[in-house]
Amino acid sequence: MKKIIIRTPNFLGDTINISPCIQLIRHEYPDAQIVIVCPDFIKDVYKYDKNIYKCITFPDAKRHKLSTFWNLWRKLRHEKGDLGILFINTFISALIFKLAGIKCSIGYQRECRGILLDFKIPFINKHYINRYASLFNEFTGNKYKTLPDLYLPISNNSTFHFNNTNPNIGLYLGGENKSFRKYPDNHSIRLLELLAEKNYNLILIGDQNDNIKHQEYIATVRKENIINLSGSTSLEDFFNTIAHLNLLITIDSSAMHIAAALKVPFIALLGLSTSPTSTIIPKVPLGRILKIENNLIREEDYIRNITPDLILKTISELI
Repeated sequence: MKKIIIRTPNFLGDTINISPCIQLIRHEYPDAQIVIVCPDFIKDVYKYDKNIYKCITFPDAKRHKLSTFWNLWRKLRHEKGDLGILFINTFISALIFKLAGIKCSIGYQRECRGILLDFKIPFINKHYINRYASLFNEFTGNKYKTLPDLYLPISNNSTFHFNNTNPNIGLYLGGENKSFRKYPDNHSIRLLELLAEKNYNLILIGDQNDNIKHQEYIATVRKENIINLSGSTSLEDFFNTIAHLNLLITIDSSAMHIAAALKVPFIALLGLSTSPTSTIIPKVPLGRILKIENNLIREEDYIRNITPDLILKTISELI
């Protein structure tokens, strides 16, 4: 194989989860050029990855536009790919690979696209990492038996500084747009107060939507050694921020997967989720998943059972 084209998933956490499979691909074809096709906001995942030859990106906000499909086809047909690996399940993605002249395309049997694929497997509800790795492994005749670790090379530049040597705890508590996944306001404020009393350095992270709530929390708590980086970092800076934490507390699964890839201890607060917990828990020993259902009827209420005191207890087990 001279050139391998990989279409990533559309989401950040899922893209982190294909990294073990990419390492298998590199092991199988050490001399091949690997070209990544991904939404524009994901390209920083591969900025420092020496396994990757180049990235072909498209605007995520326009991924369903006809002009996006046309531009991808135009770029891919010049790559002359020998092998195409589709980690996304859409018909149009397989069609673009076919029309671009990629010699052999592999993917999941979904959306009636089997005729467009040269090798296909059923889409099975298993852990995301296993699902991605199985696609390539079955193509090789199940040659590989073990999964490589999650992998995320970064620049490791520092994005924050405190004038002390206390542990740094990052918190991704969520904004209103996170709906029932957001950590409740009263719990968030109490958690920040408890952590500040223990002299932890606190770094709030997230996007612009999360920033609104995080600013409110800081104004209410009024403690030193709390900084808010929500909505003010690039994706590369987001990676570097998590890399310099002693612990991450997060309601966001993407941040959880980044921490797992960077070997940073984490506590994931799981409320209402779109995926079964068993399919998303990182395969690392340095994290804790907190999800308490008890006898509650409404899934929307689950996250309220994760009290600040329980989080504090869990922190003591990790750092």
